[in-house]
Amino acid sequence: MSKVINLEEAGYSLLEGRLYNHDYLWFSSTEIAKVSSTWPVIHNYALSYSLAQYSHGLSRGNYPHYEEDLASMPLYTTPAICSSVTRIAITLNAMDDLTLRTDAGGKINTPNLGKRVVVNPYFELLREGRRLEGGYNFFCFVRGGYRPPSVTRLGKKGCPVRIYWRRIESPLAFFREEAVVPVHPINPLDISGEVLSYEPIILPPHMLFRRAEICRDWFVNADGRMVLLPKRVRESLSIPDLEPRRQG
Repeated sequence: MSKVINLEEAGYSLLEGRLYNHDYLWFSSTEIAKVSSTWPVIHNYALSYSLAQYSHGLSRGNYPHYEEDLASMPLYTTPAICSSVTRIAITLNAMDDLTLRTDAGGKINTPNLGKRVVVNPYFELLREGRRLEGGYNFFCFVRGGYRPPSVTRLGKKGCPVRIYWRRIESPLAFFREEAVVPVHPINPLDISGEVLSYEPIILPPHMLFRRAEICRDWFVNADGRMVLLPKRVRESLSIPDLEPRRQG
Protein backbone atom coordinates (compact mmCIF):
# COMPACT_ATOMS: atom_id res chain seq x y z
CA MET A 1 0.00 0.00 0.00
CA SER A 2 1.32 3.45 -0.94
CA LYS A 3 2.05 5.72 2.01
CA VAL A 4 1.67 8.94 -0.01
CA ILE A 5 -1.34 10.28 -1.96
CA ASN A 6 -0.93 13.15 -4.41
CA LEU A 7 -4.32 14.85 -4.10
CA GLU A 8 -3.96 16.94 -7.25
CA GLU A 9 -3.21 13.87 -9.35
CA ALA A 10 -6.29 12.25 -7.77
CA GLY A 11 -8.45 15.19 -8.87
CA TYR A 12 -8.64 17.14 -5.59
CA SER A 13 -7.33 20.50 -4.48
CA LEU A 14 -7.05 21.72 -0.89
CA LEU A 15 -8.10 25.23 0.11
CA GLU A 16 -7.88 27.01 3.44
CA GLY A 17 -10.89 29.19 4.20
CA ARG A 18 -11.41 32.00 6.68
CA LEU A 19 -15.07 32.87 7.19
CA TYR A 20 -16.65 36.06 8.59
CA ASN A 21 -20.36 36.55 9.27
CA HIS A 22 -21.62 39.97 8.20
CA ASP A 23 -24.90 39.69 10.13
CA TYR A 24 -26.23 37.94 13.22
CA LEU A 25 -25.49 34.22 12.81
CA TRP A 26 -28.11 31.92 14.28
CA PHE A 27 -28.60 28.18 14.32
CA SER A 28 -29.77 26.04 17.21
CA SER A 29 -26.66 24.47 18.75
CA THR A 30 -28.65 23.84 21.93
CA GLU A 31 -32.27 24.50 22.77
CA ILE A 32 -33.48 24.37 26.37
CA ALA A 33 -37.03 25.47 27.20
CA LYS A 34 -37.47 28.68 25.19
CA VAL A 35 -33.79 29.56 24.83
CA SER A 36 -32.01 28.70 21.57
CA SER A 37 -28.22 29.18 21.69
CA THR A 38 -25.67 29.43 18.90
CA TRP A 39 -22.15 28.20 19.58
CA PRO A 40 -19.13 29.58 17.66
CA VAL A 41 -18.69 26.20 15.93
CA ILE A 42 -19.95 25.44 12.42
CA HIS A 43 -20.61 21.80 11.54
CA ASN A 44 -18.85 20.69 8.37
CA TYR A 45 -22.13 19.36 6.92
CA ALA A 46 -23.65 22.86 7.10
CA LEU A 47 -20.50 24.35 5.55
CA SER A 48 -20.47 21.79 2.74
CA TYR A 49 -24.14 22.36 1.88
CA SER A 50 -23.65 26.13 1.79
CA LEU A 51 -20.41 26.18 -0.22
CA ALA A 52 -21.74 23.59 -2.68
CA GLN A 53 -24.75 25.93 -3.14
CA TYR A 54 -27.04 23.02 -2.33
CA SER A 55 -30.05 24.95 -1.08
CA HIS A 56 -32.72 22.26 -1.26
CA GLY A 57 -33.48 18.84 -2.68
CA LEU A 58 -36.41 16.54 -3.22
CA SER A 59 -36.42 13.42 -1.08
CA ARG A 60 -38.75 10.96 0.54
CA GLY A 61 -39.27 10.54 4.25
CA ASN A 62 -38.98 12.95 7.15
CA TYR A 63 -35.25 12.76 7.86
CA PRO A 64 -32.12 14.20 6.18
CA HIS A 65 -30.20 12.20 3.56
CA TYR A 66 -26.68 13.40 4.33
CA GLU A 67 -24.84 10.53 2.69
CA GLU A 68 -26.65 10.88 -0.64
CA ASP A 69 -26.42 14.68 -0.64
CA LEU A 70 -22.73 14.89 0.30
CA ALA A 71 -21.79 12.26 -2.30
CA SER A 72 -23.18 14.51 -5.05
CA MET A 73 -21.34 17.65 -3.89
CA PRO A 74 -18.05 18.79 -5.48
CA LEU A 75 -16.43 19.58 -2.13
CA TYR A 76 -16.17 18.54 1.50
CA THR A 77 -14.97 20.69 4.40
CA THR A 78 -13.67 20.30 7.91
CA PRO A 79 -15.68 21.84 10.79
CA ALA A 80 -14.92 25.48 11.60
CA ILE A 81 -14.44 27.17 14.95
CA CYS A 82 -13.76 30.71 16.18
CA SER A 83 -12.64 31.60 19.70
CA SER A 84 -12.92 35.38 19.44
CA VAL A 85 -16.60 35.97 18.66
CA THR A 86 -19.12 37.69 20.91
CA ARG A 87 -22.76 36.76 21.35
CA ILE A 88 -25.98 38.58 22.22
CA ALA A 89 -29.37 37.42 23.49
CA ILE A 90 -32.44 38.57 21.53
CA THR A 91 -35.87 38.27 23.15
CA LEU A 92 -38.69 37.30 20.79
CA ASN A 93 -42.37 36.44 20.91
CA ALA A 94 -42.25 32.67 20.42
CA MET A 95 -44.88 30.89 18.33
CA ASP A 96 -46.54 27.67 19.42
CA ASP A 97 -45.89 24.99 16.79
CA LEU A 98 -49.31 23.37 17.27
CA THR A 99 -51.67 26.34 17.61
CA LEU A 100 -49.57 28.92 15.72
CA ARG A 101 -50.40 31.39 18.49
CA THR A 102 -47.94 33.85 19.99
CA ASP A 103 -49.63 34.04 23.39
CA ALA A 104 -49.67 31.62 26.29
CA GLY A 105 -53.37 30.76 25.73
CA GLY A 106 -56.25 31.15 28.14
CA LYS A 107 -58.26 34.29 28.83
CA ILE A 108 -55.27 36.54 29.44
CA ASN A 109 -53.29 37.62 26.38
CA THR A 110 -49.81 36.99 27.82
CA PRO A 111 -46.90 36.94 25.32
CA ASN A 112 -45.02 33.66 25.00
CA LEU A 113 -41.52 35.07 25.24
CA GLY A 114 -38.38 33.19 24.19
CA LYS A 115 -34.70 34.00 23.72
CA ARG A 116 -32.31 33.49 20.86
CA VAL A 117 -28.58 33.70 21.62
CA VAL A 118 -26.83 34.60 18.35
CA VAL A 119 -23.29 35.36 17.20
CA ASN A 120 -22.64 39.04 16.61
CA PRO A 121 -21.47 40.21 13.16
CA TYR A 122 -17.75 39.59 12.70
CA PHE A 123 -15.89 41.58 10.05
CA GLU A 124 -12.45 41.16 8.56
CA LEU A 125 -9.41 42.44 10.42
CA LEU A 126 -6.23 43.08 8.45
CA ARG A 127 -2.80 43.04 10.00
CA GLU A 128 0.54 43.86 8.41
CA GLY A 129 -1.04 44.89 5.15
CA ARG A 130 -3.01 41.87 3.89
CA ARG A 131 -2.79 39.21 6.61
CA LEU A 132 -6.24 38.26 7.88
CA GLU A 133 -6.90 37.53 11.54
CA GLY A 134 -9.84 36.10 13.43
CA GLY A 135 -12.85 34.50 11.77
CA TYR A 136 -13.79 30.86 11.41
CA ASN A 137 -10.87 28.86 10.03
CA PHE A 138 -11.39 25.60 8.12
CA PHE A 139 -10.10 23.50 5.20
CA CYS A 140 -11.95 22.49 2.06
CA PHE A 141 -11.27 19.52 -0.23
CA VAL A 142 -12.50 20.47 -3.72
CA ARG A 143 -13.07 17.99 -6.52
CA GLY A 144 -12.42 18.82 -10.18
CA GLY A 145 -12.52 22.42 -11.34
CA TYR A 146 -15.25 23.61 -8.96
CA ARG A 147 -14.70 27.06 -7.49
CA PRO A 148 -16.25 27.56 -4.03
CA PRO A 149 -18.06 30.89 -3.64
CA SER A 150 -16.53 33.70 -1.66
CA VAL A 151 -19.95 34.97 -0.57
CA THR A 152 -22.73 32.68 0.61
CA ARG A 153 -25.44 32.34 3.26
CA LEU A 154 -25.43 30.26 6.42
CA GLY A 155 -27.71 29.48 9.34
CA LYS A 156 -31.47 29.50 9.89
CA LYS A 157 -32.00 33.07 8.71
CA GLY A 158 -29.55 32.91 5.80
CA CYS A 159 -26.85 35.06 7.36
CA PRO A 160 -24.53 36.52 4.66
CA VAL A 161 -20.95 35.34 5.15
CA ARG A 162 -17.68 36.22 3.42
CA ILE A 163 -14.96 33.62 2.87
CA TYR A 164 -11.35 34.36 1.99
CA TRP A 165 -9.59 31.46 0.29
CA ARG A 166 -5.96 30.39 0.13
CA ARG A 167 -4.80 27.47 -1.98
CA ILE A 168 -2.48 24.89 -0.44
CA GLU A 169 0.14 24.17 -3.08
CA SER A 170 0.93 20.55 -4.05
CA PRO A 171 -1.05 18.86 -1.25
CA LEU A 172 0.26 15.41 -0.33
CA ALA A 173 -1.48 13.06 2.11
CA PHE A 174 0.74 10.83 4.25
CA PHE A 175 -0.19 7.76 6.26
CA ARG A 176 1.01 8.24 9.84
CA GLU A 177 1.40 5.42 12.33
CA GLU A 178 2.20 7.79 15.18
CA ALA A 179 -0.31 10.02 17.00
CA VAL A 180 -1.19 13.32 15.30
CA VAL A 181 -3.33 16.23 16.55
CA PRO A 182 -5.01 18.00 13.58
CA VAL A 183 -5.12 21.78 13.59
CA HIS A 184 -8.90 21.87 13.10
CA PRO A 185 -12.00 20.36 14.78
CA ILE A 186 -12.86 16.82 13.68
CA ASN A 187 -16.02 15.09 12.55
CA PRO A 188 -15.65 11.59 14.08
CA LEU A 189 -17.23 10.04 10.97
CA ASP A 190 -14.24 11.34 8.96
CA ILE A 191 -11.70 9.29 10.96
CA SER A 192 -10.26 6.14 9.37
CA GLY A 193 -7.70 5.34 12.05
CA GLU A 194 -7.72 5.08 15.83
CA VAL A 195 -8.70 7.83 18.27
CA LEU A 196 -6.45 7.99 21.34
CA SER A 197 -8.11 10.98 23.04
CA TYR A 198 -10.68 13.64 22.20
CA GLU A 199 -12.58 16.67 23.53
CA PRO A 200 -16.25 16.44 22.49
CA ILE A 201 -18.55 19.19 21.27
CA ILE A 202 -22.24 18.22 21.35
CA LEU A 203 -23.64 19.84 18.23
CA PRO A 204 -26.45 18.71 15.88
CA PRO A 205 -26.67 16.66 13.75
CA HIS A 206 -23.99 14.78 15.73
CA MET A 207 -20.98 15.28 17.99
CA LEU A 208 -17.73 16.89 16.86
CA PHE A 209 -14.27 16.74 18.40
CA ARG A 210 -12.77 20.12 19.34
CA ARG A 211 -9.39 18.43 19.65
CA ALA A 212 -8.45 14.83 18.88
CA GLU A 213 -5.32 12.72 18.99
CA ILE A 214 -5.41 10.25 16.09
CA CYS A 215 -3.01 7.54 14.92
CA ARG A 216 -2.89 5.21 11.88
CA ASP A 217 -4.63 7.66 9.60
CA TRP A 218 -4.01 9.94 6.61
CA PHE A 219 -2.95 13.58 7.05
CA VAL A 220 -1.99 16.48 4.81
CA ASN A 221 0.85 18.78 5.86
CA ALA A 222 -0.50 22.26 5.11
CA ASP A 223 2.45 24.57 5.71
CA GLY A 224 3.38 22.79 8.93
CA ARG A 225 -0.20 22.26 10.11
CA MET A 226 -1.70 18.78 10.03
CA VAL A 227 -5.05 18.39 8.28
CA LEU A 228 -6.96 15.12 8.50
CA LEU A 229 -7.82 13.55 5.14
CA PRO A 230 -11.53 12.76 5.64
CA LYS A 231 -12.57 9.15 5.24
CA ARG A 232 -15.22 10.25 2.74
CA VAL A 233 -12.58 11.85 0.50
CA ARG A 234 -10.17 8.94 0.90
CA GLU A 235 -12.80 6.41 -0.13
CA SER A 236 -13.66 8.47 -3.21
CA LEU A 237 -10.02 8.06 -4.30
CA SER A 238 -10.30 4.25 -4.17
CA ILE A 239 -7.41 4.02 -1.71
CA PRO A 240 -6.95 0.55 -0.18
CA ASP A 241 -8.05 -0.12 3.40
CA LEU A 242 -5.60 0.82 6.12
CA GLU A 243 -5.41 -2.76 7.36
CA PRO A 244 -5.00 -5.71 4.92
CA ARG A 245 -7.93 -8.11 5.07
CA ARG A 246 -7.23 -11.41 6.74
CA GLN A 247 -7.69 -14.55 4.68
CA GLY A 248 -10.02 -17.27 5.97
